[in-house]
Amino acid sequence: MKEKKVEVRQVSERETWVGENRVYLGEDNMLYCITVGGSDEKRAIAMKEAIFKLMNMAEGRMKMLLDINRAGQVSSAARKIGKEMLEDEKVGKAAFVGLHPVARVIASFIMGVSRKKDMRFFRKKEEALAWLEK
Repeated sequence: MKEKKVEVRQVSERETWVGENRVYLGEDNMLYCITVGGSDEKRAIAMKEAIFKLMNMAEGRMKMLLDINRAGQVSSAARKIGKEMLEDEKVGKAAFVGLHPVARVIASFIMGVSRKKDMRFFRKKEEALAWLEK
């Protein structure tokens, strides 16, 4: 079976798409990640690279909003990469948003195994943004 290449498109200096996933640095200097579909190791590595490229554009620790409402199955290798990324010193608070049961499972796993305690799961984006702004 031939492996599928991960498509990475830099839309602007502040926005990158990895497959159907969108990562962008908002005007508020908060990093937004919108995940769609499943993730394997290759896609997770591409996402991590896109995220850190944007993070390095800002001073200090970054707040992140991760919309995982349309996320799919995530491989164990991809979960490990996500955990390592969120534990990086450049990452400040991280808020997961999602109503779908898969979203809750993904967020619960990462928050459960992470040493980082500045992470929360929210059902609504507005609640997540309010917590991140505190």
